[in-house]
Amino acid sequence: MKFRLSDRQVGVLFMLPLLVAVGVFLVWPIAEAVRLSFVRYNPLRPDEQPFVGLDNYIFVLEDPLFWESFSQALVWTGWSTVLQALIGVGMALLLHQPLRGMNAFRGLLLFPYIVPTVVIALNWRWLFNAEIGIVNHLLLSAGIIEDRIAWLSTPNMAMGSAILLNVWKYTPFVVIVVLARLQTIPTELYDAAKVDGAGALRRFRDITLPQLAEVLAVVIVFRTIWTFNKFEEIYLLTRGGPGTSTYNLALYAFDQSIANLRMGVGAAAGVIMLLLLLAGSVLYIRVSGFGREDKAA
Repeated sequence: MKFRLSDRQVGVLFMLPLLVAVGVFLVWPIAEAVRLSFVRYNPLRPDEQPFVGLDNYIFVLEDPLFWESFSQALVWTGWSTVLQALIGVGMALLLHQPLRGMNAFRGLLLFPYIVPTVVIALNWRWLFNAEIGIVNHLLLSAGIIEDRIAWLSTPNMAMGSAILLNVWKYTPFVVIVVLARLQTIPTELYDAAKVDGAGALRRFRDITLPQLAEVLAVVIVFRTIWTFNKFEEIYLLTRGGPGTSTYNLALYAFDQSIANLRMGVGAAAGVIMLLLLLAGSVLYIRVSGFGREDKAA
């Protein structure tokens, strides 16, 4: 008697590796973080994990540094995401033009995205060095500034430099996604609009932008989540300084867990970040109307 699997069983069999990977690398870490957030855990004494209830969450919510980090995380995430979306759409529109050499530019576009973050951060520290940095040298030579600017030692400048690094590295992701969507828009729509006398601005407003709406909604959600959770760029560039001027929630959770050995507090901060991102993403998707069925259909 031959043993034969049904189509459903074959489907489950093919999905099994993915389910195992999701369980090991996603579900289990989240569950462990939630568990740690309710205990007092010091990695130097791993056998002692007394249950403390909501004490870790109360500590985090009463900590002024947490709220300072939260406000700076909003600035870091908001400016980074908005600039990536605007520059990404603009570059995608340029690269969508049927001009000679565009394929080469599209290939070069991936360069910032594939370079390791540590390499970019170290180069950025050299570029923005107050004494020997090329940025100050070029600005001084052009007569734009009269004195050297301490880019990474001045609070506002340090945050701006970190945002600029994030925009430079991750804008290519936005460009690639938007460009892929642009290439699927039927050219007949633009031809009909030209016949009706619509100019370039009106074609962008009435055809291109509505066609990009759902893609931009997904891109903004993803970039917001990834940027809000970003740790390595700021840590490598400024260590959260000067002072705490570039200190975000990811650095706060890291310092509580590693530097202060309060794993429970760090886990509580991480869970709060997860809830904030979940609530923000759901709210944005509902407001933007992404995934909403066309009632006229």
